[in-house]
Amino acid sequence: MTTPLTSSSEGDRDSNAGKPAYICALAVTFNPDPERLRAVLAAIAPQVQAVLVVDNGSARSPADDLRGAAGGNAHLLRLGDNTGIACAQNLGLAWARAQGATHVLTLDQDAVAPPGMVAALLGEMVAREARGERVAAVGPLVSDPRRASVAPFFRIAPIGMHRITAPDPGEPSARVDFLISAGSLIRLQALDEIGEMDEALFIDYVDLEWCMRATHRGYRLYGHYGTRIDHRLGEEPLRFLGRRFMNHSPLRHYYMARNALALWRMPHARPGWIVFDMFAACVRLVVFGIAAPQRVGHLRMMLRGFADALGGRYGRQDQAAAGWRVPEETRRRQPQRL
Repeated sequence: MTTPLTSSSEGDRDSNAGKPAYICALAVTFNPDPERLRAVLAAIAPQVQAVLVVDNGSARSPADDLRGAAGGNAHLLRLGDNTGIACAQNLGLAWARAQGATHVLTLDQDAVAPPGMVAALLGEMVAREARGERVAAVGPLVSDPRRASVAPFFRIAPIGMHRITAPDPGEPSARVDFLISAGSLIRLQALDEIGEMDEALFIDYVDLEWCMRATHRGYRLYGHYGTRIDHRLGEEPLRFLGRRFMNHSPLRHYYMARNALALWRMPHARPGWIVFDMFAACVRLVVFGIAAPQRVGHLRMMLRGFADALGGRYGRQDQAAAGWRVPEETRRRQPQRL
C-alpha cells in the first residue's frame, strides 16, 4: 500500500497547508483496452497515494485489471451506465476530497505516465505557489506515438491562438491557457473556488471549459516541459490535401459541435479563442463532410449538435434535453476497494 509523500523535498509538500501532499489518481474508463489500462495503472500507482477508476458503463468490469496493476490502494466505482466524463470526474473528485486528498491527477484510460511525472508536476506547482501565484493545475507534454512531435500548449491571443513550444525563460514550464485531462494535476482547494466540471457538456470541451473558467477567476495553468505522457489524441488521423486532421467518430463530432456553440456564448470564453474555434468548426464541417469515410454521418451529427445547442438541449446525445441530469441513484454509488 502506498503512503502519503513524506520526503522533506519541497516538491512533495502541500505549500498551502504545510503538510505532505496526498494525491489521488483518477482515471475514467469506458470499454478500455485491458492491456493498455493495466499499463496506465501500473505506471501511475507507485507515484500516488490512491488510485480510483470510475467506470462509465463498460461491458466488461475493469476490476481484474485494477487488482493486478494498481497496488494495494486501488478503488473502483462502477456507474453502470455512460454518464459522461464530466460526471465521472466530479464523482471521483468528491471521493478524493472525502479521503483527505490535496490534489487529484486526472487520467484518460490510455494515458501512460512516465516515472517521476507526478513529483515533477507537484514540484512545479509548489514552486509557483511559493512565489504567490494561484495555480489551479499543472500538466505534462502529450506525446502521441502516431505523430512526429509532441502536442503544443496554447495561449489565447487577441485574435486566435498562440502555440507555446518552449517553457518560459529560465523555467521548466510555461504559463498556458489550456490543459487536457490526460495527466493534469489539480489542486482541490482551487477546484472549490473554480467549481466542478460541467456535466451538461457530457464529453468534449469539458476540460477546456474548466480551464477557461479557472483563468477567468484569476488562477494560472502551467504546461511542464520536463515530463511527457503517452496518450493518443483522437482516432487515426485523417489525411486530406496533404495534411493530417485529428479524427473522431461522428458521435464525438456531435458533442464537439454542440459544446463549441455552448462555450462561445459563455461569459468566460475569451474572444481570441472564440474566433479560433469558430474557424476550426468550419474546417471540421468541410473536411469531414467531404473526405471522411462516413462523411454523411459526420455532417449530420455536427449539424444536430449545433441544433441541440441552439435549442438548449444538453447531456448525453440520445437523452439530450434542457436540464439534463445524471440519475440520483447513479450519483449515490460508492467505490469498492480492491
